[in-house]
Amino acid sequence: MASEVKRRRGMVLMPLAYRVEDAAAAIGISRSTLFEYIKHGRIPSRKIGGSTVIRHCDLEAFLDGTPFSAATKEAQSSIS
Repeated sequence: MASEVKRRRGMVLMPLAYRVEDAAAAIGISRSTLFEYIKHGRIPSRKIGGSTVIRHCDLEAFLDGTPFSAATKEAQSSIS
């Protein structure tokens, strides 16, 4: 599986990019939902050979741009 953390010579290697199945699993959505997000430009993807891949940093940027849940907003407002 491409999303596994790998060890090489004592170093932990994080993937730079994920195939669609692994990217969807990494952010907790279905493969078909991820393809919809790609189709509508919400998550950029790239083609390498016959594979569609999504960079790790693009997944993080997507998540950073999504709204907080209602529970998180409520908790934040009670702290202020």
